[in-house]
Amino acid sequence: MNKKEQKLLQNFPRHQDYLKQQLHDDPEYAQMWLDSLLEDYSESKDINDLIYNLKPLIEANYTICDFAKLIGIHRITLYKIFSRKMIPSIEILHKIFAGLGYDLKISVQKAV
Repeated sequence: MNKKEQKLLQNFPRHQDYLKQQLHDDPEYAQMWLDSLLEDYSESKDINDLIYNLKPLIEANYTICDFAKLIGIHRITLYKIFSRKMIPSIEILHKIFAGLGYDLKISVQKAV
């Protein structure tokens, strides 16, 4: 890669930064992102993937440390959750969603 290409790439926004900016600037996009995550979760039932994919939504508005303070848990707990070293309790899930401005609800499912 020549110097001109390197300089161009340095000025090009990283994908993660662009995603965070979109999530921060566009509430409809953020809602679509969350809806998509919840839809994926309803199929996979993988709580670690759900939480891991919430990270850009959190980082669009907060640092991990600030968000942990906001929701009243230790930052190390969030880091462990995001690195998939810890499965969050329902209480922590509730705090994460509440911190993002969402209400986590559980409803009765009809028997199959």
